[in-house]
Amino acid sequence: MSAFTLTAPIRLVPGSKTLDREATLEPNGDIIRMGVHGPIAEHYKSSPVEPLPSVLDYMVAAIGSCLTGTFGGSLPRARVPVVPTEAISAVATGFVESHDDGILVLRKVQVNYTLRVDAEHRAAAEEVHAVHAMRCPSARSVSPSIEIVTELEIVTPVVA
Repeated sequence: MSAFTLTAPIRLVPGSKTLDREATLEPNGDIIRMGVHGPIAEHYKSSPVEPLPSVLDYMVAAIGSCLTGTFGGSLPRARVPVVPTEAISAVATGFVESHDDGILVLRKVQVNYTLRVDAEHRAAAEEVHAVHAMRCPSARSVSPSIEIVTELEIVTPVVA
């Protein structure tokens, strides 16, 4: 049974020869544009007038952002004293493959975190890292179809 539904109206951008799309997102009606660029455009033999982030770019960013928020929100609950916006940085990388039928498929998202935390909190931070992906709504929504991998580098803050 569904807890709730999410709706995003989608429309093709008039005049686009590469089928650029716009989606309207809740709650503020923000409009995001999607199209093709770089290797995706090359793969599909497309020449966009205006290169735009692809749907795959948005998927990688959404999954990586959700994982980062889940990790950052879990640290204080585990009594790791950090201000997540200052202590955590992350880079999400998507790994795309082409099937025999020529369709590009996102197969893996890897998120590499850098966490600045005092050495005495290292073990607790590593414990949070070990389990956070299974608490992330986006990661759980796409796995096992998309492999989710996270890596954690802990850096001890420099005291001035």
